[in-house]
Amino acid sequence: MRWADFGLLAFTLLGAACADDSAEDSADGAAGGEPFRAVSFHADVEPILQKSCLRCHTSGEIGGFSLHEYESAKTMAPLMANQVEAGLMPPFGAQDTEECQPRLPWKNDPRLSEEEIGILRAWADQGAPEGDPKEAPPAYQAPPEGLPDADLELLPLGPTIVEGTADQFTCVVYDPDLTEEKWVDGIHFVPENTAIAHHALTFRVPRDKALELSGGAERFPCFGGAPGDIIHVWAPGGQPFELPEDVGIKLTPDQVIIVQMHYHPIGSTQRDSSKVQLRYRDEMPAHEFYVTFPGNAEKAEDGLMAGPNDRGEPEFRIPANAQDHTETMQIEVPKEVFIDLPILMVMPHMHYVGVELKLEIQRLRPPGNQPESECLVHTPRWDFGWQRFYEFDVPIADLPTARAGDILTVTCKYDNSKKNPFVAEALRERGMSEPVDVLLGEETLDEMCLVPVGVLVPAGIL
Repeated sequence: MRWADFGLLAFTLLGAACADDSAEDSADGAAGGEPFRAVSFHADVEPILQKSCLRCHTSGEIGGFSLHEYESAKTMAPLMANQVEAGLMPPFGAQDTEECQPRLPWKNDPRLSEEEIGILRAWADQGAPEGDPKEAPPAYQAPPEGLPDADLELLPLGPTIVEGTADQFTCVVYDPDLTEEKWVDGIHFVPENTAIAHHALTFRVPRDKALELSGGAERFPCFGGAPGDIIHVWAPGGQPFELPEDVGIKLTPDQVIIVQMHYHPIGSTQRDSSKVQLRYRDEMPAHEFYVTFPGNAEKAEDGLMAGPNDRGEPEFRIPANAQDHTETMQIEVPKEVFIDLPILMVMPHMHYVGVELKLEIQRLRPPGNQPESECLVHTPRWDFGWQRFYEFDVPIADLPTARAGDILTVTCKYDNSKKNPFVAEALRERGMSEPVDVLLGEETLDEMCLVPVGVLVPAGIL
């Protein structure tokens, strides 16, 4: 994924004018060591599962096992308690850490409260009692699959065939066949085969570039690279992406949609014909949603900072067997960005060697409602399989902003050893026995240090 940094946006604007401790505490039920109250599946645990777990952990879904019924959930009680205490489930990479406490909440945040985590630990420690079925909540209803008031539903001409056991990355071209410019204010990816659909990235791409990449085919193999402007990310449990009021994404007749699918095969031959839904606005909005790509600096002049393993000048290189390697990049918002840019969402992005990413901003002249510096997002346990946009859940007027002279710092950490299970698996798939130096690039054993940032600009000036 090559990067279009804030400079590209500036040009267009100018032209227009800890798990162990928590386990110990929750085993007693409270930090003070007092026993947790008696809990049961139906009265206490089932509501938590319905809220945060069943979208993936239902029969036939990507979660791999069901937590829908008491008997199946009972066998998983210790695992559930361990996973939620460690912050591994529900999968949500953005975490509050000692280094980073984002001041704004996230939209669709599935994480459990401390009380809910305590309930799952107590339930496991108390032997996972069922309780009285009469105390059960109403039967679980999966969220609606469709985008409300969708104007267009795009289907592939044929299915993607998924075989074997190795993860598969396939790009599928969807053509909305527009005859005039449209403003999209809602997008939804609807997977057909939820047993293998792991995540999906949606891009808008010039039709001629899509033809060049695909050779005229409807689908082609792809990994990591960005064929165009990313406009949507889906992961299991993902809801329709509905932009804030008076915000839209411009789609023109010379553009198509490409979805990069990450499939997680299950050993047998599977088929998938997932679809994309779009909803249009009746008129041009006040704000256009635009994604810029700070990061992926390869040289000092791009913003790459000196690191401990550099050989002379700053270089993006992760040495073989380095287990605690850091790359740091500082990107200045160019002076040509003459307006405040509200930041709607952020999306950390690395590959398999990456283990941690953090994005911070230092403001040169902070506006009245903005701090001089803040951490926007931190993913302390990066997982390529669960990448997503993290959207701030506040009105546009309260969003964090970036303006000319502000500095964005992207810090990425890597483990390029076989102790990193993702590295070990990537080496095995490529028939390699030992790690090699990893450089910036788009292949499986290349790396990135990138944060797509979704900003709002006045509509019609790009």
